[in-house]
Amino acid sequence: MSEATRPRRRRNPEQTRRAIVDALLTLVIDGETDPTTKAIATRAGVSERSIFVHFPGRDDLRIAAVDQQSADVEALIEPPDPTLPLAERIDAAVRQGAAIFALQRNPRILGLLESQRIPAIDQRMRLTDNRIRDALAQTFAPELPHRDPRLHLLEATLAWPLRHHLIDRRGLSAQAASKTIRQAVQALLTHPHQP
Repeated sequence: MSEATRPRRRRNPEQTRRAIVDALLTLVIDGETDPTTKAIATRAGVSERSIFVHFPGRDDLRIAAVDQQSADVEALIEPPDPTLPLAERIDAAVRQGAAIFALQRNPRILGLLESQRIPAIDQRMRLTDNRIRDALAQTFAPELPHRDPRLHLLEATLAWPLRHHLIDRRGLSAQAASKTIRQAVQALLTHPHQP
């Protein structure tokens, strides 16, 4: 059978959809702030037309990408046993924060911008943020009584923005940023709470 008469192998529609989303996320992770449909199609190994078949509007693709990115982040959330020594729990939380930052370093910036205009993106990002917060509350329950306002500070210290500031704005290495964050968390959790 010649190349011209051989039937084209078709991808499962869900595989094509996933390839398109993965391509967009990969391009954003690699530093593309606004990848073109041509670049996405090339990376996914599909035609540009396929993108519009699976995602009729640009926002549909962006929402799907945020859903996938959020699911990938949530897969990294694993609170350690709250009965472990505090230092081990802090180390685990700092490592988890570093892994989440590595995964969402560039996508988070674009997600935050898009969340201002697309409610579905804002809702999905808030859901992931709340899951991270709940895991932190569980991890540090022995040090943070119910409704302890230090949970807000703990969340801010371990979350993406501080690590972004230390690495991308202040030029610290990932290791130095983690050390700084670890010290801040230690101080926060060992400082007596004043109601």
